[in-house]
Amino acid sequence: MNKLYIISLAFATFVFCHPSLGQVKQTHFITGIGGSYVNVIDEGISPLLYKGIGGNVILGHFQEKENSINTSSAKFDFNNPSSSISNAEMYTYRLEGHYQRYWKLSDDANKSWKIRSGLDLSAKWALRQHLSFTNNSQHIETRFSVAPALMLARPFELWDRNFELGLFYSVPLLTYATRPLFASTRFPASVNKEEIGFFDYVRDGEIISFGNYFKWSTQYYLYYPFKNGNGLRLDYLWSYESYKAQNPIKTGEHSIMISTFFKI
Repeated sequence: MNKLYIISLAFATFVFCHPSLGQVKQTHFITGIGGSYVNVIDEGISPLLYKGIGGNVILGHFQEKENSINTSSAKFDFNNPSSSISNAEMYTYRLEGHYQRYWKLSDDANKSWKIRSGLDLSAKWALRQHLSFTNNSQHIETRFSVAPALMLARPFELWDRNFELGLFYSVPLLTYATRPLFASTRFPASVNKEEIGFFDYVRDGEIISFGNYFKWSTQYYLYYPFKNGNGLRLDYLWSYESYKAQNPIKTGEHSIMISTFFKI
């Protein structure tokens, strides 16, 4: 599995870093803000189920060429989930980054729906701070994933204005994950250290695939381009994640965001 993972990462790096041919049609800088609702079922703590609302901000880059679309983004989320049974609360902080590349499957200039297939490289770092614990109150997890991705887009006119409706969809094939628990926040690499090093948080993870890890992420959007080349986009994201570790964890999220696209 280690060799397969290394080969997959090498292939994905080559594909993403290799310059794509074609003239640049448009480039935008993305900024956005929104809200979210999360569910967390963690068998490493009791009670198991936590729910709560929060907010998020995003920064990104979008570039469309004749034959490909490249996007990159970094999103920060803050949520305050709580248990309806014990009224226990958590603060959750999450930083998630994506780099995606999509290619045209065929000449779709005259087609209603535009289909793009691609790859999604993602990284996630999450911190959960349990407010009812005095010791071992922090839970930190990381994810690095390689996923095939699909983009569907449907340009249309409404009230003599141009819009675009579409979605992004991805399911990771391989993931490198860490799963430290609230009751065991010390990593083997940091037991004898007074200060935990940054790489201690990712050094003791494992490579997982469909057998132990599953994530389904779908993002719907409505884009409105302005005449000056800028644009405005409304997004709705739904995702489900399940990790069958020693103490399994499942998370679900609904998120709504509005973003501005500034032409570069």
